[in-house]
Amino acid sequence: MIPEPILLVDDEGTVRSTLREALAKNGYVVDEADSGETALTMVAKKHYPVILTDLKMPGISGLELIGSIRDKDPSSLCVIITGYATMESAIDALKKGAYDFIKKPFQTVELQVVIDRALDHARLMKKVENYQADLESRVMTRTWELHAFHEEVLRLNALLLAAQNEIDLEQLVKPFLDHLRTRFNPDGWALLVPDAGADTWSYLVKTGEKAWPESAVWGDLGTVHEAQECRVDTGYSEGFMVPLRHGDTPLAMLILGFDGRSSFYPSDRSFLLWKRQMESALLGLHRAHMLARRLVGSAGQG
Repeated sequence: MIPEPILLVDDEGTVRSTLREALAKNGYVVDEADSGETALTMVAKKHYPVILTDLKMPGISGLELIGSIRDKDPSSLCVIITGYATMESAIDALKKGAYDFIKKPFQTVELQVVIDRALDHARLMKKVENYQADLESRVMTRTWELHAFHEEVLRLNALLLAAQNEIDLEQLVKPFLDHLRTRFNPDGWALLVPDAGADTWSYLVKTGEKAWPESAVWGDLGTVHEAQECRVDTGYSEGFMVPLRHGDTPLAMLILGFDGRSSFYPSDRSFLLWKRQMESALLGLHRAHMLARRLVGSAGQG
């Protein structure tokens, strides 16, 4: 059974009945309208991919009906059925927007060919319409994503700029971790930093409802070069270790914990942007401390 309904418009009941029975035998679903006025009411409530209409009818004629239907539902294809076909009337019908034209008397098979061609055309138009709508949606989504990413770049750049004047490590990382919390929603996170002159690490920040393990349990985190799943049980069902580095120099280790399956991935470009800016801020402070030590050392030698 062909699912698309066809609207048959004719003021003569016997003609409608004969056509409806013939079309129904060939699997078509047919709705009827006894006038152009009735047809317009039906079209306003329901989409018909193909409309068969008589040319000569009291009130609204077939040509007038085509024009009105094109205004209400341009994707409906109208086929004129008439016993008064002339070249002039055919051209006029096509100008008004008729898809095709069939002259009485006709064989059912002739009408079926016209209907099938119209239905195929209507399906193709629908596919094109859906493709265009999908393309527009993709473009809008991509535009919104680019705008949101641009805004995120500006926010993180502002954090990095402010970090250049910060000499306290905890105060330096706080705005970055606040951004991390609001942007990626971890249930808990911790930041470990390497201890000076030793292959050990200490917690700088710990947050969340779980009890974080002793820092010694993590071992030498300086050997971790890429983000990976947690190798230590933190109590969270999902956890990630994210090294913050500058080349071979370890700057910090970020541990993220999530209760349940999260949508977070360390390869997310927004997170990679956050990571790069955080590393730049840590590197700036690291270099400042190294310079200060050299100056103190030089002063002591002097």
